[in-house]
Amino acid sequence: MSLLSGLLDHIPPAVTGTDSPKVDSRPRPRLVLANRAEFPPQFVAGPHASAATASPEWRHARDQYLNHIMVCRSCYAPTGRHCTAGAHLRDSYDNTPMEARP
Repeated sequence: MSLLSGLLDHIPPAVTGTDSPKVDSRPRPRLVLANRAEFPPQFVAGPHASAATASPEWRHARDQYLNHIMVCRSCYAPTGRHCTAGAHLRDSYDNTPMEARP
């Protein structure tokens, strides 16, 4: 005897000749979307704003601020702690428009 036959000894034999469950031969109804749902836009998406499309003034202010906080031991940007020079650079960065003025 094999190990498998020993494991299957406690399972009752399959009964042959039993009918399978009845299958309904009628076609099942399908759900069809009658009208396409239209939703109003939640926001108006303009051109994508990124550093690549930003004004040169904004990039300059950003670069000055980031270069300062990376080396200044008194500035800690996650908590908003800045030295005097860092605070001025942060204000300049915040107040410089990203988009070029027409």
